[in-house]
Amino acid sequence: MEDRPVYPIGVVSGILGVHPRTLRIYEEEGLISPRRIGGKRYYSESDLHRLRCIRALLEEGVNIAGIKRLLSLAPCWRVLRCPVMKREKCPWYRAHGRWKMRIAFATDDEGGLDAQVSAHFRMAPFFTFVELDPDGEVVSVEVKGNPFAQIHGPGLVPGFVKDEGADVIVSGGMGVRAAERLRQWGMEPITGAQGRVLDVLQALLAGHEFEESLCQPHERECKDKEPQAIGEEEG
Repeated sequence: MEDRPVYPIGVVSGILGVHPRTLRIYEEEGLISPRRIGGKRYYSESDLHRLRCIRALLEEGVNIAGIKRLLSLAPCWRVLRCPVMKREKCPWYRAHGRWKMRIAFATDDEGGLDAQVSAHFRMAPFFTFVELDPDGEVVSVEVKGNPFAQIHGPGLVPGFVKDEGADVIVSGGMGVRAAERLRQWGMEPITGAQGRVLDVLQALLAGHEFEESLCQPHERECKDKEPQAIGEEEG
């Protein structure tokens, strides 16, 4: 019942107290996907709850780009820290509670959650795959060697993490073409990270945004500035 599209955009606009154009912007940004029936938008109960979560995050000062990042890494009940009893009554949780995420960290060693994030995606000797449950908790950690670390070929390493089922890829730096390819395949590249996998993971789930570090084709190194480690002061 929660996923049945029954509310037209005008009704949703009145319930939430926002202009219909605002709802269209949320759709354009990929935050919500109402059903189209006869060329008109219709929203479900779970859509309404999702929109309330978006509005709550906006009121906390998170911009749309930040909300997109947060909701790509964790479900809304994790982001808003909803208590268990509230989740059980939540239409979105009942409809989408099977959410999970598999994050691939480019790493310099086989230390699992204690491994150091590698400075570069393609040449990382290992990848640490971390799977999160519906509450954003770690349920499995798997370390695999990068079979293409010493081989330069377009799409080889992106193809490897894609075949491993990764949704998000985290590294210190990455080539522009590799990042574009990952996005084309529906994965989210995150660069600029440094430090332990566990520390970086916790920072991501808390909404921390890293300074992007992408290098152009034929550049020997990425940006001169080293990625900033979590907890490290700038200066």
